[in-house]
Amino acid sequence: MAAVSVGNDLQTSIEVKLRSGEWQVVYPQKSWNVEVPDDGATSVEVRLLENPALKGSCKVTDGSSAKGRDRAEARELAREGKRRKEAQMRTDKMIQEAAAEKRNAEALKEVWWVPCCIGLPFVLLIVCVAIPPASALASALLASATVPLCCCLSFLSVAAHWENERDDLHLGKYAVWLRFGIRLLGILVDCIVWPVPLFWGGFFLVRVWHADVSLNDYDMAALERSRKEAQRELSNRTIRFEGSVIPERGRPCVASWPGKYAGAWESLVSQGRNGEVSAAVVFLPEGTDDYGQCDSIPLAEGLPGTCWCTPLYGEKKPWGCRWFTKWRENIETAVESGAELEVYYFQNHVGKGKVESFDTAGDDNLHREKVNKKQRDFEESFEFEQALDAGLGNLSKEPRGDGSSQYSREARRLFLASLSETECEYLATAEGLGNSQKAEVAWLEKKGYTYWEVDVSTWLPGEGVERYVPLSGGRQPQHYGRQDDVSPVSISRL
Repeated sequence: MAAVSVGNDLQTSIEVKLRSGEWQVVYPQKSWNVEVPDDGATSVEVRLLENPALKGSCKVTDGSSAKGRDRAEARELAREGKRRKEAQMRTDKMIQEAAAEKRNAEALKEVWWVPCCIGLPFVLLIVCVAIPPASALASALLASATVPLCCCLSFLSVAAHWENERDDLHLGKYAVWLRFGIRLLGILVDCIVWPVPLFWGGFFLVRVWHADVSLNDYDMAALERSRKEAQRELSNRTIRFEGSVIPERGRPCVASWPGKYAGAWESLVSQGRNGEVSAAVVFLPEGTDDYGQCDSIPLAEGLPGTCWCTPLYGEKKPWGCRWFTKWRENIETAVESGAELEVYYFQNHVGKGKVESFDTAGDDNLHREKVNKKQRDFEESFEFEQALDAGLGNLSKEPRGDGSSQYSREARRLFLASLSETECEYLATAEGLGNSQKAEVAWLEKKGYTYWEVDVSTWLPGEGVERYVPLSGGRQPQHYGRQDDVSPVSISRL
């Protein structure tokens, strides 16, 4: 018997078939020794861990083969990363603009005292100049009165030449206009009334005094407070979504949506607000006014609990159940108008993940949470540490369109494998709908409303087709897409 080393140069995990018939996981940048007969024609069978249907055999003398799936995964990660970055930049920009508007509104209440402080000495200066002196003593008194007034105005005009963060914070957009007005006034005083030497002397003194004016702790706290308030207002205007049902008979209406597909959700919300898509779904995230709010259950429903959290989740949740009240109202509007309700499932999971009924949705959620909490303990176990040593950490942690990464999916697979057969099957059958979605669909069935079951992939960007052309002309070009690619490995004889 001989041994060959199977190396994985992909960014995703593969499995290698051993002589015993079992499959061994090989993580990225790792290798595994496989015993084979001492025969030059020997080949090793490999397959993708996340898509076992994509498999093939590689001869010992072969190098790496096509990387269709790996390339498709890389494109999706790059696309999702770009979308998240652009979305964050848009959000940050809107927060900055909203915070600036709040500071401007607050500055308008305080900026009035600046013209008063400047106008009073200027008016007094004009009065002193306009009064004709009746005697030499009066002339001396008027002249001496103009000195402090000129000093005051010159000092302010020179100070206006230095911009600082504190002025911008407390005066907002009015800081520019105030500086311009003070400088203009200073030119009149300095060039007409005040001697040049004293002007430059004042310039020097103010320069020393005004050299370093930065935000103190109080100013920083005020700046952060205005930013948080602006973020809250922005969330209520942009992130918050209460649905947009178009009352039109026969028109499709999105009744339930898997929230983990963030990019597709943004597209849905955008089209919903523009009147292009009818949607009954509701999103009241943290930072919005209705987050954490609950509504009582009408007595006519005959359901247990003080609010909708109990039948939805089995217990009260931090995000509350106000969203469900708004969602039910949207559903009723859609049904009354004759709309066709649509329920969107996880990719390739249409019809899966439902609970038995709305009456059992809460208990089912509690049981599912109890089992899922075991993953935290598993990730501290010796078995998980072994997986990390074997190369689990080499998997990418960059999220793709559904929010998962290669690392999180493999960690989840290992966790499921550690569970009992009953628990593993229970979680597997729960895949297909989000937690809140399960209750939404159960409510539709409780009310007897018909709906269409749709794969969320209809909202996801599609992949094109790639062609791998080998160097030799004996083979036909192979086409690779997102679902039709093979796993490249490098194999060498030891």
